[in-house]
Amino acid sequence: MSYLDFYGEDPLWFWRPRTKEIKIKILKSSEDLLEFEVDGETHTFLNPLRMELLDIDGVRFAAYRIIHPLVDKARFIVRTDPSKIKPLDALKLAKERLKKKAVELIGNLMDAVKEGERKPDFLSEVEYRKVKARF
Repeated sequence: MSYLDFYGEDPLWFWRPRTKEIKIKILKSSEDLLEFEVDGETHTFLNPLRMELLDIDGVRFAAYRIIHPLVDKARFIVRTDPSKIKPLDALKLAKERLKKKAVELIGNLMDAVKEGERKPDFLSEVEYRKVKARF
C-alpha cells in the first residue's frame, strides 16, 4: 500500500512521509508489562502516546525516556492491570485514539483555513484590534 493510498490526497501537505523509518524492539514482555525501544521517534509522538495510555482504564503506568537528546531513540514502559487490559491492547487502543484525534485536528485546520481570519468570540472588538496591531 502506498502513502497516497493510505492517507489520501492532501493538497496542503499537512501529512508528509517520515524521513526516518521507525524501528521498535521489544525488550521485555509479560502479562502486565511491556518494555520496548523506539528508534526514529522523539517527544513529538511519544508524549501524546504516553498521555493517551494514561487515560485508558487499566493502565497503571506509562513512561518513556529519551536515551540521549541527540539520538532519536527512546525506551517506553507500559504496565497494566492484566484483568482489565493487556499492555499491547492498551497500545493499540491509544494508537487508534491518537489517530482519530489527528484526523479531527487536520479537519479543523482545513476548515479554519477555508474560513479565514475572524475575531474570536471571547475578545471584544477593541481587544481584537489591540492583539492584531501587535502582529
